[in-house]
Amino acid sequence: MKPNLPLTLLGAALLAVPAVFGQATSGVMGFSNVTCPVGTSVIVPSLVNANVFQGQAAISPDGLTITPATAPGWTVGAYNATAFAAPTRNYPKFYAEIVSGASEGLVLDISSNTTTALTMASAVSPSGLRGTTVQIAIRAHVTLDSIIAGATGLSAYADSVNVYNSNGSTSTRIFDGASWVDEGGSNPAGHTVIYPGTGLVCSMTNPVTFTFMGEVKPTKTQIPMFAGAINIVAPLNPASSTLLYNNTSLVAALGDPYAAGINRFSADGQMVIVGSNFSDGSSMTDSSGTPLAPGATDAIETNRGVVISVAGDAVWTVNSPLAP
Repeated sequence: MKPNLPLTLLGAALLAVPAVFGQATSGVMGFSNVTCPVGTSVIVPSLVNANVFQGQAAISPDGLTITPATAPGWTVGAYNATAFAAPTRNYPKFYAEIVSGASEGLVLDISSNTTTALTMASAVSPSGLRGTTVQIAIRAHVTLDSIIAGATGLSAYADSVNVYNSNGSTSTRIFDGASWVDEGGSNPAGHTVIYPGTGLVCSMTNPVTFTFMGEVKPTKTQIPMFAGAINIVAPLNPASSTLLYNNTSLVAALGDPYAAGINRFSADGQMVIVGSNFSDGSSMTDSSGTPLAPGATDAIETNRGVVISVAGDAVWTVNSPLAP
């Protein structure tokens, strides 16, 4: 039975310099715009922050520490998570990402750091990675505060966003004129994290244009999707939409035939479902279960995203838009 589920072009590119062990590197940098009209709409930031470190690193046997092969000389606490007093919720500020090998694209949140090692927010998973050496990059998380840099049209205490959590809960964040506060209207929330390839729902009283700025992600992205949660997801591609036809990576992520489904929404502020899609286990289909034809225009629009419902936790591994 099939489930019933509840911009602009990249600008100002800067070509990469070759990666050097243990150093930060800059890739293709730019910006991408998306406008949220009056009403409700879905957005997914399409760029990431440039890395601040890249190099080989060893994961401890318990998965709680990652240590670069060559001492990096970090400043103690440079990558620490936020440390607000209760009841303000804290978030990681940085993550280590595996950038090569079978686990390329895996995001690992950082809790703190010394001059030589990272302490992780939780034990590295999958457990098979523990006790191994991997290539990592460290990046600052994209947050609600970072996506409003350069935004226009926001109205204090009138505009809000919903962020959907992996446990099925919803976090509402309200724009206060300079940053964001939580549902109660007083606790800071601008540090709320937007993980790579995930998004949020905006509720706007006037048209708002967000200008996403950063790096075109040069490696694969692992986008987790959770059963019982609202998963707003999209490939990190700031320049073009992603067709669903022949999208083999998405078919693989959705698993068993018709066990998961996709809703695509209008971008007019009404957030009306404009199309639904499924996987039959070998190809993407339309809402009736008919495989999409080569000319099908069903797509995930740039900076917009779709809502995916999954029967069990899953991971969609998406190639970089820079991949040949």
